[in-house]
Amino acid sequence: MDTNSLIMMAGFSPSIQPSHGQRISAIAMVRLLQSLVAATDDAFFGFATNKISVSFFELLLQSLGYCLTIEQALSTLKTGLSLAGCELEISKQDEEVRLTLTHCHRDPAHFLSEYLLVFTHRILCWLAGRVLDITRAEISYRPEDYLQEFSFLFRCPLMFDCCGNTLVFERSLLDITIARQHDELAQVIAEFPMIVLRYPGEEQQLNRRVYRLIVKEFIKQDQILTASEVAEKLAISSATLRRHLALIPSSFALIKAEFCKEQALKLLTHTLTIEQIAYRLGYSESRAFSRAFKQWTGLTPSQYQALKTNNH
Repeated sequence: MDTNSLIMMAGFSPSIQPSHGQRISAIAMVRLLQSLVAATDDAFFGFATNKISVSFFELLLQSLGYCLTIEQALSTLKTGLSLAGCELEISKQDEEVRLTLTHCHRDPAHFLSEYLLVFTHRILCWLAGRVLDITRAEISYRPEDYLQEFSFLFRCPLMFDCCGNTLVFERSLLDITIARQHDELAQVIAEFPMIVLRYPGEEQQLNRRVYRLIVKEFIKQDQILTASEVAEKLAISSATLRRHLALIPSSFALIKAEFCKEQALKLLTHTLTIEQIAYRLGYSESRAFSRAFKQWTGLTPSQYQALKTNNH
């Protein structure tokens, strides 16, 4: 399988170097994971011993919508995951509840185990309507090459070289009432696996609020807000906006560039010309847009369109 093509179709260059300060947005990672599922015809990204239906997570999420407590949700998760060759062991010890995950699939770099553990934590947080703090995570291996990144997955004390992969919570977690309505699941399903890629509460950070404002106004007026217009809508000064974004760290220019990139990737699948897309995104000429697009993806807009066409 040509993984470089999948990466470029997701909207970023295969040569991107996180160690050099370059980061991949959650939206770009969603596109990559979705393209992997489509390319492998497997909800487990090609890792499954026997392919898992691409609708697996959608059906599992829908079933969780009928639960009334976190304990019921865990029971539903256990049943659902067992149908996909995974075992979620739920054990209660004194004041703790332990969730231990095992599976029968190929997973040489532990990606699938991490993904499923993160999914379990994030969906429980979403159902509860708040962050559910993990007391500690017990991991059966030591992620030497990405230890710093790994620490962001669960944001709790970590123990390595343990006998299994386990998340430990306070036992009172089980009694928490589900705060979400069943019809709220539609957005989670539509955006999946975004819920896995963002830590609970991050959507309320200032940079995400700014991004949503830009999207909302673009849909309404077909134009991109300036930094001063965003600040006005947030009832703060432009200087305050810049200062608070810098603390995240982020900037209005980075947020605007992320928005333009996402819109460009969408619009390039339509019948619009490159000149029309450049105009809609506020570029003075198509060459400036093409240069920016190549910086984002490693491809010109025309090359990206050809790649998408050849892979469909």
